[in-house]
Amino acid sequence: MSFNSNTEEGKRKRAEAEIRQMEIDDLAPVYHLGERLFTSEELPSLYRTWDPYEVTEYFSSDPDYCLVAEVEGQIVGFILATTIEKEGTAWKRYGYIAWMGVDEALQRSNLGRRMYRRLEEELLEEGVRMVMADTQGDNVEAIAFFKAIGFTPRSQHVWLAKTLRRQAKENSPPKRTPPAAGDMS
Repeated sequence: MSFNSNTEEGKRKRAEAEIRQMEIDDLAPVYHLGERLFTSEELPSLYRTWDPYEVTEYFSSDPDYCLVAEVEGQIVGFILATTIEKEGTAWKRYGYIAWMGVDEALQRSNLGRRMYRRLEEELLEEGVRMVMADTQGDNVEAIAFFKAIGFTPRSQHVWLAKTLRRQAKENSPPKRTPPAAGDMS
């Protein structure tokens, strides 16, 4: 984005951001905005799981809950959400925010709040009574944002990972030959 949200021009553009349902032509811009936001240096867990499939899957399965914010033809924010049906619970239908991103130039500008409010309206119309979201445990900006709009942390979630590496062939142990038939030693 080529403007500063703190200048008069930036404030005007921020106010002019149109929030609308995502369209098929928005898939690539949403994906590329996510690539800029969910970097391996800043958010390694989110970086590992952000891919084109995430965008297309949510758009294909629940387009009503996929929103974008647009300024002068550029996508500057998005929410990818879904609903979860769960019988035998206090609320049978839950909302789940899988992904949310706002261009860095417009963060802390209330654009995220505006997008969330629009999503919440859609969810309420569909009978959803509880919305869930999750993020990386050290993503303090996202946690602060969700707390500011009324979310409360419910539990600590630990995400575990292990990098698998092949051993070099010369370091590999020799292959064992199977015992001969009848050899039980």
